[in-house]
Amino acid sequence: MIYKATLFTAVLCVIVLSACTKKKEGVMVYQLQYTLPDSLQTYEAYLPKTSTVYFKDDSVATVQGTDQESTTMITHQPTNYMLCLLKSGVRRFEVQYNKDDQAKELPDMKMYDFIKGTATKKIAGYDVQQYIMKNKFNGDTTSTWFTHNVTVPPGFLTMVFNPELGVPVAFSTNQNGMVTKTTLKEIRYESVPVGIFNAPPGYMKLTPQQLREMPVEN
Repeated sequence: MIYKATLFTAVLCVIVLSACTKKKEGVMVYQLQYTLPDSLQTYEAYLPKTSTVYFKDDSVATVQGTDQESTTMITHQPTNYMLCLLKSGVRRFEVQYNKDDQAKELPDMKMYDFIKGTATKKIAGYDVQQYIMKNKFNGDTTSTWFTHNVTVPPGFLTMVFNPELGVPVAFSTNQNGMVTKTTLKEIRYESVPVGIFNAPPGYMKLTPQQLREMPVEN
C-alpha cells in the first residue's frame, strides 16, 4: 500500500511539473484603446489596436503593427535587457536601451499609489482584482485589474507594475498626455516563432539619442 501511494505521488508530480513546463511558453493578445489630446487626434487612425506578446521563460517580445510597419520590444527583465526593433517599409532600425534609458521610455509608476479595491470580475476568463491607481500629485484615479490565476513573465507593457499585485490584465498608462488603455483578450500556450527574441539581419543600429533626434517623416 505504501509503495502504491508513493508511486501515485510520483506520477502526480510528473504530471504537475509537465503542465507547469508547458505554460512557460505562449502568446498573449491585448486590445489597445487611446485617449489623445487635441494636437494628436489626427494620428489615432495610425495607432495599433492590438498588441501581440510572445513569451518563453523570462524572454518577452511585444509586437505592435503590421508586416510592413511595426514596433517590437524585446525584454528580459532579470538582466534589464530591452531592445527595440522598428520597421517602416524598407527601413529597419534596432535600438538597445540600458536601464537608465528605459526609465525615459517607460511610464513612471512612482507617482502612483495602488489601493486594493472591493470589486472583482472576470477578464479573458481569469478572476481579477481591482486596484485603484491614484496619482499622488493631482489625485486622479483609475481602476487597474490584476490576477493571480496565471503566471507569465512581465514584458514591455507590464514590467512597470509591482509583480506582487499579480499579472496586469487591464490598465491605463499616460505618457505626455496620451492615455493608452490596455486589456488582455487571451493567452494561448503554444510554441513561439523561432528567432522572435533576436534582431533579424539587416537592421541598422541606433542609440536611443539618435532615434530621438531622427526627424519625423510625414
